[in-house]
Amino acid sequence: MSASYVRSKKHFLLMFLLIFSLGFGFAASGFHSQAARATGTVKNRILNVRSSASTNSSIVCKLTQGTTVTIISETTGDDGLKWYDVFFAYNGEAKEGFVRADLVNVSGSVSGGSSGGSSSSGGAAASGTRYVKPSVAIVRSYASTNGDIRTRLERGTTVSILSSKTGADDGRTWYKISFTQNGTSMEGYIRGDLLTETNPGGSSSGSTDVSGTRYVNGDVVRVRTWASTSADIRSRLTRGTTVSLISSKTGDDGKLWYKVSYSDGGYQLNGYIRSDLLSEQSSGSSGSGSGSDNTVSNTPATVRPAVANIRTWASTNADVRSKLSQGTGVTIIGETTGSDDGRKWYKISYTSGGASLTGYIRGDLLNIGSSSSGSSSGSSSGNSAAVAQVRSYASPYADIRATLENGTKVAIIKEVTGEDGQKWTKISFTQNGNELQGYVPSSLLK
Repeated sequence: MSASYVRSKKHFLLMFLLIFSLGFGFAASGFHSQAARATGTVKNRILNVRSSASTNSSIVCKLTQGTTVTIISETTGDDGLKWYDVFFAYNGEAKEGFVRADLVNVSGSVSGGSSGGSSSSGGAAASGTRYVKPSVAIVRSYASTNGDIRTRLERGTTVSILSSKTGADDGRTWYKISFTQNGTSMEGYIRGDLLTETNPGGSSSGSTDVSGTRYVNGDVVRVRTWASTSADIRSRLTRGTTVSLISSKTGDDGKLWYKVSYSDGGYQLNGYIRSDLLSEQSSGSSGSGSGSDNTVSNTPATVRPAVANIRTWASTNADVRSKLSQGTGVTIIGETTGSDDGRKWYKISYTSGGASLTGYIRGDLLNIGSSSSGSSSGSSSGNSAAVAQVRSYASPYADIRATLENGTKVAIIKEVTGEDGQKWTKISFTQNGNELQGYVPSSLLK
C-alpha cells in the first residue's frame, strides 16, 4: 500500500469520526456521502468481514464483539440471507467489507436495501443489458484489478447487469454481471468503461454462425481463447483431432479463424483455431500424431520412475498435464515420434484426481504390459493422484503454480466454479519457506 493511500485513508477516518461526533454529515470526495447512517455493533466474539456478500469470499479482517461499524447499504447474499455493506476503523485505517445482518445489532434505519443485491460504495442499484466493448475484457472475482480472473469475454458478448459499485482500488464504477459461457451461467465483476449499451459490431465482434466438422492438419495446433495469436493458449491438439465448428470471424491478423468445440483431457471445451490449420478430411488418426503405430493400442503399462511428467504433446517442451508416481497404471492408446528428440513417445489414458485424462509420456518411462499392482513408494492403487498441481486460476489449463504431494496440509480460502464447470478450491500453503496461493480441484482435498 502506498504512503499517499494510507494518508488518505487516515484523513478520511479522522473526518468521519469528527462528523459522527457532531451528528451531521456532508459529502466527502471519494467516500460515502450520506448523513445519519445506521450503525451496527458486532454480536459474536469474532466476526469475519468479507470482500463480498458470500461466505465463499475472502476475509478482509476479523472484528471483535462490541465493535461499531457504519452501515452503507444492505444486500441479499449468495446464501439468500441479508448482508450489510459496512465501513469501520481497523488498526488506524478505514476499511470496508460485508457482514451478515444477523450478526450485528443495528441502530438506526438502513438505507439502500434491495432484494437483488444493492450496490456498494455509494453506487446505485443497476440493471439491464450491456455488451463487451474491447476485443477481450477480463471478468474479475470482485471489483478490483487485483481480483482473481474469473474468465475473459469477447467483444459483443451480452451480459446482464446485477448491481454496481465503486472499485476498491481505482475509484471507478464496476458492474456485477451475469452471463453464459460454454453453456455455464456465471457471475463476476467488470469495469464499467469496458461495457457499452449498444452492440459494438454484432455478437462476438462480427462472427458468423457456421457448422460442420473439421480435423487438425498440423502435428500440434494451438487452440486460443480468442481469434489472435496473441491470445492465451487453451489447449494443444494433435493431428487428426476432430473439432466441431461453431462460428467464424476475422482475427486480429486479418485471417479467418473458427470458433470450435472439442474434447481434451475428458473436458468439453471451446476455443479458436486459424482456418488454415483445419481440414475437411482427416490427415491422420485422431490424437496419435505423425508416425503413429496403433499396434500398441489399448496396451496396459505402469510408470517406471519415481515421478513422470505427462505432457500435452510429444515433446519435453510441452506443458505438463499431470505428474504420475512410480507404478501408476496407464493404458497406451497410440505411439508417435517426439517432435524435438526423435524418440518414441506414447499417448496414454489414465485417471488423476477422479478425472479420466489423456497425455504423452516418453517410451522409456513406461513398463509395458505391467499392471498397477507393482506400484512402489509414493503411488497408490486405483490410480489415485500422488501429487496435486496447484493452478494460477480455476482451470485445468491454467499455469501450474506448484506441485503438492499427497497428504500436504493446506488452508482453504474459498470454493469457486472453474472454466470446466467443476468445483475448484483456492488454497494457501507453504512451500520452500514461501507462502503461496492457487487453485486445485475440490475433489483432491479431504
